[in-house]
Amino acid sequence: PHVPPVTPPVTARPDRGSPAAKSATPEPTASASLSAVPSGDRVPGGFQPTSVTFVGPAIGAVIGQAGTPGRCAGGANCTSLAGTNDYGQTWFGVSAPATGAPDGSSGVSQLRFLHPDQGFAFGPELWSTLDGGAAWSRLPLPRDTRVTDLETLNGQVFALWARCTGGGADFAADCTSFTLHTAPVVGGQWRQVGGAVDLTAGGAATSASLLLVGDPAAATGYLLAPDGKVLSGSLDAAGWTTAGTAPCAPGAAQPDGQPSGALLAAGSGELYLLCADATTSTPASPSASRVTGTLQVSADGGKTWQQRPAVPALGTATSLAAAMGNMVVLATSEGIEVSRDDGQNWQVTLPAAAGPPGGFRYVGMTEASQGVAVPENPALHQIWFTADGGQTWQPSTVQGTGTG
Repeated sequence: PHVPPVTPPVTARPDRGSPAAKSATPEPTASASLSAVPSGDRVPGGFQPTSVTFVGPAIGAVIGQAGTPGRCAGGANCTSLAGTNDYGQTWFGVSAPATGAPDGSSGVSQLRFLHPDQGFAFGPELWSTLDGGAAWSRLPLPRDTRVTDLETLNGQVFALWARCTGGGADFAADCTSFTLHTAPVVGGQWRQVGGAVDLTAGGAATSASLLLVGDPAAATGYLLAPDGKVLSGSLDAAGWTTAGTAPCAPGAAQPDGQPSGALLAAGSGELYLLCADATTSTPASPSASRVTGTLQVSADGGKTWQQRPAVPALGTATSLAAAMGNMVVLATSEGIEVSRDDGQNWQVTLPAAAGPPGGFRYVGMTEASQGVAVPENPALHQIWFTADGGQTWQPSTVQGTGTG
């Protein structure tokens, strides 16, 4: 199966329009490429990663902000990239899009690479590179349109273009309509995918999520629509159709654009959906603010679903991942839980006391034994890794000594 580009990721100021900031990657930036490893450039000081992507068991990159006073317009933070070719043991600087953090319709926070040469930065803007990040191009979007999700597979890229009105760093908080677009990674025009146009939840602010699953011989895309419908289709199909209805709808968007009420993942030939059920806290009992949830499993592409036992409450559910061998991994605001029997039983492999304060915003499995997780707090300068199928997790600091 496709190695998922391991992601979802920020707060509120008015939309500032066109970005004026420059990349914070140390000079010179012209040759700082993920595909030319190691690039020789240092990681900017104070790097705060918000998203991670891997294109194999060893090569990956992170995107985020790095404070470099005097280098960026108005002394603001700048978008930066760092790459690794040894699964997070060491990091090097990679050139980044010349834009800032998410702020209304401007900036980027998420990263996906198809392979070491070709990648995309998005959320809410959309940028692409064909040379490992040495050079980036901004793709123009229609007015009030933001990219909230993007995946690549088999030389194609699919993205959710959303109509949004809100300002600030939670760029997807006020999105009401979603349309699936696709294009060849190398050249070609973006086009709408039939059957996945102007998807809404009755006009309310909502979210949606996207998965691409499979190999070059047989790949399928899945879209969890705002109203809970599951759409699917082959990557070369002109249109996608409704496969079924999910047991729960996506709900409001998290800061990285991903849903908060329904988390979708794929692995072992199945679809997994975590339906979160929040309890209510009170001033007298703030610890009661926990999320329980049920895991729903579909073996027929979203047509029918089977409910598993309730998932133990461990904070707020933020991200779901799956891998071969019936493994399911859940990231929360307090830690990480793992099931190795298709969601029948769960084990807390990284409790709050052993993990980063605030827990995680994203978890992804690059294969059955290897996975990554992004802490909720980017100021920790960390990406967490597992090499034993989620049994143990260790942090890697993405912070260099460079001055750029």
